[in-house]
Parts: sequence; C-alpha cells; structure tokens
Amino acid sequence: MQTEHIDRESSASGEHVLIVIGGNSPSPVALRAIEPPDRIVCADSGLDHALALGLRPDALIGDMDSISGGGRAWAEASNVEIIATTPDKDETDTELALRWAIERQASRITILWGGGNRFDHVLGVMAAVASPNLSAVSELRLWIAEDEAIILHGPRSIEMSPTSGSTISLIPLSGDALEITTKGLRWNLTHETLMGGSARGVSNVVEGPVSISIAHGVLAVIRPAHSEETHT
Repeated sequence: MQTEHIDRESSASGEHVLIVIGGNSPSPVALRAIEPPDRIVCADSGLDHALALGLRPDALIGDMDSISGGGRAWAEASNVEIIATTPDKDETDTELALRWAIERQASRITILWGGGNRFDHVLGVMAAVASPNLSAVSELRLWIAEDEAIILHGPRSIEMSPTSGSTISLIPLSGDALEITTKGLRWNLTHETLMGGSARGVSNVVEGPVSISIAHGVLAVIRPAHSEETHT
C-alpha cells in the first residue's frame, strides 16, 4: 500500500474537483487510484469519457468541437452546468476547466486524461498545470493513462511510501525548479536546482520512504506505470 502526504502552504479547506479532459479514453486503473471527488467537470469530449467510466459530471465546459452528439444531449437532459465557448478563444478547454475549479475554491484538483496522439496537446496540458494561477491549490495531480504526476508549486513538500525499486522522475516545469531536497532516492538532492533545460531528474530509483521539497518553481513528480517491474 502506497501512502503519501503533501504539506500545504495554502489552506486545505475546500473541495476536491476531478477534471476529465479529451483525447484518448482514461484508464479505469487510474480512476480507481483517485480519491472520490466532490465535483466533476469535463472539458469537451471529456464528458464522453466520464460517462463511459460510470461518472456523473456536474459541469461541461469548452468549445464543444469534439464531444459526441449523444454526450451533449445527455448533458442537456441531465441539468448539467454547460459553459459553451467560442472556438476563437485564448485558453484551451483544459485551462477553462482548471479556472472553473479555481473559481470554486477547490483545494485539490485531479486531472484524468488518457493521453493522445497530439504532442502539442501534451505540451499544452503540462503548460496548463504549471500556471501560477494554480499555486494556491493544495494538491494538484495529473493522470496520463496510468502514469501519475504530482505537481508541486513551490514552496511545497511531499512525503510518500512507494515500493522500493520503483521509479520516480523529477521534471521542472516552466523554468528552473529551485532548492530541491529529496530523501529516500538512490540519487538524492540537497538544496539543488533542476534546470528547465535539463533531464537530470529522469528515472530516479526509490530506496525507502521518500520526501521531496521545492522552494521555488514548479516540479512534476512523476510515477510511471509499471515502474516496479522496471527495477526489480
């Protein structure tokens, strides 16, 4: 059993909002690992994915260019909050869903995504979770297929107990990640900087209970699926 705790510099009050976005269908395995949310908002065709997973969304947001006709009809018939935007907008549907959660003072946000074959969309989602607008969110997680990324906006720290031998990668987002200290990894850091243009933090190995702290910047703590089988 894996356990973890994130130290929050901001208030822990508020709701847990699950955001389901478009692209490929999310993994049921990822859904089972997510704590039950208080509210669910879907970005465009994310509503189709949510319904396929047996979820009942509270809100639908986006330019509606990829949602199915059946999904849109379900939302209209089910009194779901629908926020339809024009395609001529400056924010992606994912960013709009994140803003919806922030405006409702969510303290925890989880994004559920199956990934996709558009690399620009991958970069767009990573840019969205690095936004300074999310710095006050106590806990921010992104699931891509069965890979989990915990997004730490400094100053923040996390403690977890992953399986010994499994892999954790530390990837800076939106520039350098400063004053990083880790324990429990094969290659630990002590008040060090991970440069935005470096892959130094990829594929570290768990050797015991793990703690990770960051003072400034944004750090993605990524736990790849099946990493336990990679280091045995």
